[in-house]
Amino acid sequence: MSIRIPVMRPSLPSYNEVQPLLQSIDSSHIYSNRGPLTQALEIEYANYLGIDPSLIVAVGNATQALQGLVAISVPDNWYCPDYTFSASGLAVINAKKTLHLCDVDLDSWKIVTSNLRTISGSLGLLPVMPYGAEVCFTDYQEFTHVIIDAAASLGRVPPKVSEMKSNWGVVYSLHATKVLGAGEGSIAVCGSHEMAKELRAWINFGFLDGRESRLPGTNAKMSEFNAAYGLTSLRRIDFEKELWISSQEAVSQFANGKRWTTQVNAQPAFQPYWIAEFRNTEERNFVSQALSGLKIQTRCWWEKPLSKQPAFCNSKKIGDNHNSDLLASTHLGLPMYQGLNYEDVNFVVNSIEETLKNYCGED
Repeated sequence: MSIRIPVMRPSLPSYNEVQPLLQSIDSSHIYSNRGPLTQALEIEYANYLGIDPSLIVAVGNATQALQGLVAISVPDNWYCPDYTFSASGLAVINAKKTLHLCDVDLDSWKIVTSNLRTISGSLGLLPVMPYGAEVCFTDYQEFTHVIIDAAASLGRVPPKVSEMKSNWGVVYSLHATKVLGAGEGSIAVCGSHEMAKELRAWINFGFLDGRESRLPGTNAKMSEFNAAYGLTSLRRIDFEKELWISSQEAVSQFANGKRWTTQVNAQPAFQPYWIAEFRNTEERNFVSQALSGLKIQTRCWWEKPLSKQPAFCNSKKIGDNHNSDLLASTHLGLPMYQGLNYEDVNFVVNSIEETLKNYCGED
């Protein structure tokens, strides 16, 4: 069945826009290994985020960046929200550290840390900024080791770097479905020069000051091709931002006041998601199926908490994590992409409203 309105429609810079940088790759004959475009990407993102360029590391993808930062950090025990995408937890497991799954707050959807304060100095904390939420360092000031999964948050106001500690890191994704996409890749912000140096070694076979593997790293370098697209995306940020915010403005206008509207789209923002919340799983699934019949694509982005997925069955669960269960079972991802127009947003909203009337047996 053809799709009238897809849940996402990734859009990278056109070939004509990126062509000059691709031609520079032809001229340099450098395709990877932190080439000139990758270094330029780190410098330009440092300027965008307001940080020393030597603290920015371009990595092959966000999952590897998270894994690398966890792997080079001291703590063996890492605490992560149960309600998140699989990559957050897999980064800890694949770094051969112990994963602890915590519940999230019902309002912010972020990890609850109140019961971790007594061991704050010895644990590793991996907070997730859900669906492009803004990074706020003040939320975690009592913790020594913090790696923030901010995969979809590049379009938000950059956090205050002065509040960042030396053992902290932030990872932004450059995946094609995110804002400022490069097709694949990520930007890791490190809290110290030592952390950045070790992460660069980790993504390059553990080579540290030579060609001998000094630590158990891997090959997670960004290619020059991804850097070319990443640079072009960043350089046309105003154009892309206007497209995303226009789509978000349409959602805010037509979905305002609906009982299923969530915080994610309460105000127009430079972010790549539209999340609805229904009263229970049955209602969510009823809406999803009805929209599918109208050729409107939806997706349960984080359909199950990590603790209910086979890959995490040996991870330690902190409490009953009721909030994580509730959010995972009631959230539904609706269409959101650059250029999603007012007519289509209005059609989605009206379709949901009509479907809920049928579900509730209203005339």
